[in-house]
Amino acid sequence: MKAFEKIFDRIDVTNYNYKKLIIFPLILVLLSVIIISTVGVNLGVDLRGGTLATVQGVEYTPEIQNYLITNLGDSTIKVRSIFSPLTEGFIVETGPDVDSAKLISLLNQRYPDVAVSVQNIGPSLGASFLEQGTQAVLFAFLFMAIIVFIAFRMPIPSGAVVFSAFSDMLIALAFMSIAGIELSRYTIAAILMLIGYSVDTDILLTARVLKDKGDDTNERIRNAMRTGLTMTMTTLAALSALYIFSTSDVLDDIAIVLIFGLVGDLAMTWLFNAGVLKWYALRRKIGGALNE
Repeated sequence: MKAFEKIFDRIDVTNYNYKKLIIFPLILVLLSVIIISTVGVNLGVDLRGGTLATVQGVEYTPEIQNYLITNLGDSTIKVRSIFSPLTEGFIVETGPDVDSAKLISLLNQRYPDVAVSVQNIGPSLGASFLEQGTQAVLFAFLFMAIIVFIAFRMPIPSGAVVFSAFSDMLIALAFMSIAGIELSRYTIAAILMLIGYSVDTDILLTARVLKDKGDDTNERIRNAMRTGLTMTMTTLAALSALYIFSTSDVLDDIAIVLIFGLVGDLAMTWLFNAGVLKWYALRRKIGGALNE
């Protein structure tokens, strides 16, 4: 317990100039926008169109990807392992220009006793999936923002919560761009989960600072920070275990997107949002509306 208190005293944001602390997350958001604008976001085959071939009942080996790239002449081919207690295998993702019949033939030559299931996704269908995924994220974000504004009824604190959640998504997308993780139906689901995960700590902090009575602003932030960091660290520990021990590339992508999104949320919540709330609370105190 003493060790935790020593660590907490080092990272306690109330010990530092809140105006300066706000600058770092804003720079992080700006860098994320620049990365997304210049590098872009790679779309998965389910969003850009192509072929998905599923092979079950065989052990995945990394050389299968090189084998298919060499024989099909498409360097964008990716092979993802799949695993469950009942079966194992892999999924092959190719671009729309690859001959699916030749792909099946190559897989049958390599694994003659295994059935291969193929799903062809046209560019228009992929664009439709992308549009639906984008709409899901936008509506989820919109409904979250409405609930936040109804709950607090204060434009500045509510806006800080919404901006922090939006920035968490930008940070996650920027990381995906740098790491080469594709935006797919699975990572869109991770981004939807990130909205829920990240906004929890922001709501906790805002509610403690604006609605708790009896302590000064710094003490309210510290109390919220103790609880919020515990929540985030336990979630990061669970996601790290999933990433380390999972044998599914899909689960790995979901876990790593959430991990980096929540790491970004640490900066947005406890540097940016805490700084904005402290400024807002002090401003209300000067105006005589808040008694510390």
